[in-house]
Amino acid sequence: MEEQIISTFRILHIAAGFTALFVAPIAMAVRKGGDAHRLWGRVFFYAMAVVAVTAIIVGVWRNNMFLAMLAVFSFHMVASGYRSLYHKRLHAGQKPGTMDIVLQGTAGVVNGGLFIWGFVNILLGNRGGGTIIFLAFGLVGSFMVWRNIQRFYKRSHEKHEWLFAHMTGFLGGYIATVSAFSVVNLTFIHPAWLRWLWPTLVGAPLITLWVSYYRRKFARGRRVRDVAEVRIR
Repeated sequence: MEEQIISTFRILHIAAGFTALFVAPIAMAVRKGGDAHRLWGRVFFYAMAVVAVTAIIVGVWRNNMFLAMLAVFSFHMVASGYRSLYHKRLHAGQKPGTMDIVLQGTAGVVNGGLFIWGFVNILLGNRGGGTIIFLAFGLVGSFMVWRNIQRFYKRSHEKHEWLFAHMTGFLGGYIATVSAFSVVNLTFIHPAWLRWLWPTLVGAPLITLWVSYYRRKFARGRRVRDVAEVRIR
């Protein structure tokens, strides 16, 4: 009975993971903010939610806390990207809601735990692939938590930083999806830790370039409504 339950969660996990992997590029390709973008974005978000929940359940059930913590790491970015759609008035002094505090607080504890886990192992002389993965994901995740919290309390704001946060969060979540696919299927990549990290090494600079592209557009006087359909929440 236990194996059947675990098997069911694994099937759900895999199905949701493949859904997220293939619908995200569709959301990226269509007009930003349009009906198609919103539809496929929601499909991606809920698919990632299923991925996270099933991974946490299986991880806890199998006493694999690393799997559970990585699930929180990946969903945190997607959830932060989704919440940013409700943060269009940061430049007017908008403060975080209860959901934002819970989301960032939970992710802060988990990502901080990943980083500490990796750092302690380095101090103990354990410099294997697992240590590198703990350290890298913990560092990236903690940085994202800090950036998300900072947006609410810094003194000056860009008017469009909610859009940049949305892009960064969803694209970061997609990188996590590609990482999971890479670990399971791209076994020809060596060393093993590189299967986890190459999507981040490739994707993070691309996200930076894409955000910079839109930032330059706005600096030249373009309005956000010129590049995306926007609904103020």
